[in-house]
Amino acid sequence: MYKEDEIEDSLEFCRQIQFYQDAEKKQKTASLEYPETFCRDEKMDNHNRYVGKHTLDELSNEPIQKNESAKDSAVIRFVNNLLVLGVCILLAYLLASFVTHYIAHETKVEGESMEPSLTDGDSIIIQKVSYYLGEPERFDVVVFPVQQENTDSKTKNYYVKRVIGLPNETVQILDGKVYIDGKELKGDTYCLSDILDAGNAANPITLGNDEYFVLGDNRNRSTDSRSDYVGTIHRKDIVGEVLMCIWPLSHIGLIPQ
Repeated sequence: MYKEDEIEDSLEFCRQIQFYQDAEKKQKTASLEYPETFCRDEKMDNHNRYVGKHTLDELSNEPIQKNESAKDSAVIRFVNNLLVLGVCILLAYLLASFVTHYIAHETKVEGESMEPSLTDGDSIIIQKVSYYLGEPERFDVVVFPVQQENTDSKTKNYYVKRVIGLPNETVQILDGKVYIDGKELKGDTYCLSDILDAGNAANPITLGNDEYFVLGDNRNRSTDSRSDYVGTIHRKDIVGEVLMCIWPLSHIGLIPQ
């Protein structure tokens, strides 16, 4: 027969086994109910804890990655804007160069040789398109270069004058009037006084196939085709036609022809 104290020890041992078995069942049940968030301490990595499906390191790095991505996007946008601006400036420069070289450009009048049509300081627009399609006509106001010889270098001054004689015509100035092929020029309303100095045109000047005879409207204060310095103008030297005056405000308008 067992002693009473031996029976009591056996019962105590069974109760302890039952206690540990119940605790293990509860732990397994909890792991099944929360599979993503439950983990055992002994398997935890101090630098890599699982929270749901993400790690703490991943969560802590997300704001840094977003900031770096935002900075990269800002830099890309800035570079793109610079490139677009550069392209726009280049296109504007090319367009302006094309317009001023082949279509029209602005310049300023110097001197009083074209008064009263144009005065000193007037800003004018010179157009070139019409002479691509046709030839200069009588009374057109044209611009052309005149070679100026200095001791150091050769420079070009651009003159503004009115076309009086056309190719193959004979021009002469007699008694203060202009004659074309022996007949007085009619319609020359731009000269307000008789011509005092006929210059080379005192004798008949016969123009070549591409030559033009030009005069300033202020005939007695103009250096033009009457002088050896300017002479007759070749077609290839005519830059364009003066279209209008754009400054000052009191002179704005088309050039009378």
